[in-house]
Amino acid sequence: MSLLAVAVGAQAAEQAALKPDAALTSVSAMELQLRPQGVPSNFVVTPNGYFDPACVQEVHEGEELHKDGNIRRVDGSLRKPALCSQPHFALNGTRIEPNGAVSFPAAHNPTINGWVIDTNYSSSVAIGRIVASWKVPSNPTTSASQVIYFFPGLEQLPNVQSILQPVLGWNGYNDHKWTLASWNCCVSGTTYHSSPINVSVGDSITGDTYSNCSPGVTCSTWKIVSKDVTKGTSTTLTTNPYATLNWVFGGVLEAYGVSSCNHYPSNGSIAFTNIAVYNLNQVQIANPPWTKDFPVGSTSPQCNYGITATASNTTLVY
Repeated sequence: MSLLAVAVGAQAAEQAALKPDAALTSVSAMELQLRPQGVPSNFVVTPNGYFDPACVQEVHEGEELHKDGNIRRVDGSLRKPALCSQPHFALNGTRIEPNGAVSFPAAHNPTINGWVIDTNYSSSVAIGRIVASWKVPSNPTTSASQVIYFFPGLEQLPNVQSILQPVLGWNGYNDHKWTLASWNCCVSGTTYHSSPINVSVGDSITGDTYSNCSPGVTCSTWKIVSKDVTKGTSTTLTTNPYATLNWVFGGVLEAYGVSSCNHYPSNGSIAFTNIAVYNLNQVQIANPPWTKDFPVGSTSPQCNYGITATASNTTLVY
């Protein structure tokens, strides 16, 4: 490779690193009657709850998130984001301090804010990979300030330290569009995501979350690859999961600011297909024992919620 090509490549990487981070939807952008009580208006909506913007970090393409929160740039140098000094509000409204201490539950309006329905199971063996496919659904019938997320994912049990998620989101960046990004939360109170890419209704999506080490090795380096197969684009987060992953999610619907069934995508369901789960030896688990879960409970609105699941498919109905 010529010196000129190297210089051009380095300049492109530097320009990418300097690109302003995408602005997530803030609580202040939500309709007044749908804003969560007790959460500051400048906080932003993430797949992990409500965060101060300073506690959300974008990890650019080619960068790597380390366990201590340092981010290794493409050129090998490190950047250290400022420590998060603000609490965040979890999916159930609980206030969580940066050190993990739970302070008090935040009161929420009787609208949907958090996980709605999902399939999951607790694995008796450490997981080394999960991959799944789905399609970008229709836009919501009513386009307001709601935020909708769909994803498969991995966590830890009994002590959750992180969640690795390839996330499809609607209005995640206050844009009333579908976007795709990879997420990991929440070392020292900070949540991290890759640079988002735009996707379109009907596009085929794959989410591939996997250990980057040899088979059988407990690994500190993982990749979360969110890919638009139709467009041939992708966004990747290289990260540390912080602990062994053994809580598996085949498909999740998460929503914020939903006060009407018309706030969901108009086609009424989403199918996660070709779900494959592997252990650390990269051997596929034949029949994951998916449990159908309805975290939404009796929260209003009550829509046409339903779940069907096989070993390799999860369909969420809303």
